[in-house]
Amino acid sequence: MKQRNILVGIADRATRARPYKPTSLNLSLVERGVEAFDAVSSKLCEEFPFLCSYKEEMEGSELEQFDGLFAWLTEQLRTFPKDATNPEQSLTNILALAALLECDALLWNELAKAVSNVPELLTITLTKIIKKNRADGQEILAGARYSANEIQVLFADVASKDWKSVEWVVNHLWVEIRSPAKQHASAALYRFDYPRLKSILEEENDFFEIAAYVFHAPAAQSLQLAIASTNWTFKFWALYHSVRCAESGSEGYPVEWQILLSEAAKVPDEWARWLAVLNKYPGRYPQLQEALGNTLASASGEALDAYVSSISGVSDFGRDEIATALTVFRKKAPACDRQRLWTAAFDRWKRWDFGRTEHSKSLFRVEKSSFDFPVVGYLTECLDSQARAEWIAELQVRAAAIERIWHSDITSAMSERYKLISTYQLIAHSEAVAAGEPKWLWEPPLYQPTWEDGTFYRSLKYDDTLIPPTFYSN
Repeated sequence: MKQRNILVGIADRATRARPYKPTSLNLSLVERGVEAFDAVSSKLCEEFPFLCSYKEEMEGSELEQFDGLFAWLTEQLRTFPKDATNPEQSLTNILALAALLECDALLWNELAKAVSNVPELLTITLTKIIKKNRADGQEILAGARYSANEIQVLFADVASKDWKSVEWVVNHLWVEIRSPAKQHASAALYRFDYPRLKSILEEENDFFEIAAYVFHAPAAQSLQLAIASTNWTFKFWALYHSVRCAESGSEGYPVEWQILLSEAAKVPDEWARWLAVLNKYPGRYPQLQEALGNTLASASGEALDAYVSSISGVSDFGRDEIATALTVFRKKAPACDRQRLWTAAFDRWKRWDFGRTEHSKSLFRVEKSSFDFPVVGYLTECLDSQARAEWIAELQVRAAAIERIWHSDITSAMSERYKLISTYQLIAHSEAVAAGEPKWLWEPPLYQPTWEDGTFYRSLKYDDTLIPPTFYSN
């Protein structure tokens, strides 16, 4: 039987089991205090190798021992500290065994079912273990070979809550900030004294301490605590970690995400910080987009403007995800809010100019962008058919001008041509939407403007010879 399956329902099954005390816990490690966790774990692995050998299945005597160990754990929690001369050491032993029995965050749920009430001294000692095992950011970064200057920069980013700059570091160092003793002490406290754990996290100002909890606790627990918290650092990283877990195939939490996003949308500074991360590469957070769309549908005008400002103009990475969020927004937001967002996005798109303004980019193909969906929204809901026709006529005049102007090299001519064709895609698609096309995000095949005759001669002039012609009528 797999370890996960063994844990399901073990609280009921273990009532019939004989408690089995590990003999390795007779080892005196009082002088080590909480640091004894690793030593105790090593001794337990020697005594119960089946718990440390990554076996997929347990059977026979192993199952009997597993149930007996669980029964012993429940007895220890119920009677803690049971004449122990050093409560912290006794609890460290308990947590070390719990770490070996745990799988998929099921153990402490079952222990809470088996032990309805625990002595107050247990929760007090759990709190001591949590507070003694603090994550030392300076030490963690130095151990990861960050230079003194890099550490100084990162601490400055943390102090200013620049999560966009901090994100990469956290994603690469999350293993380094793990403390198994604190992880299981927190899991136990969540089940046996929720208000105490909530208070600890509410008052915590150290970023590395918050990350140490969030990145090693079940996402559902972090989110529940974050919703009840007023600690904005904790709120953001609880949401962030749960979304990254969902991207990897874990469970999603759309209701909790929407609650947290809606709270952040009411606080301009926090909203800007959150969006700087979430909208830099929306493709990393596909599961979040529906909750984000629902949040936008009831957000203030200022929050909508901030959302538009956060859209990345570097590439079309995240184009589909932004369309997903704004599809929800389009269905639920009032017309005035839709038009405000579409207009803000259109103005930003014009200034962006396909990257030619912000990144001095030349175009060598028809470009898509993350602005496509809201720009089509503007063209459809803020302009009428006559205004769209006038814009197409303007594009045609500019296309003709390409032929009359002397270009110092072919790059400028090609770039202008592809800008006109790319712009035309949005206008032509908005005409299709106005005529009943349900999808607002255009996809190939391309709409062919009238000034593009599709001749081989035009293709020779403007197309890259290494790729198929943009338009070619045989």
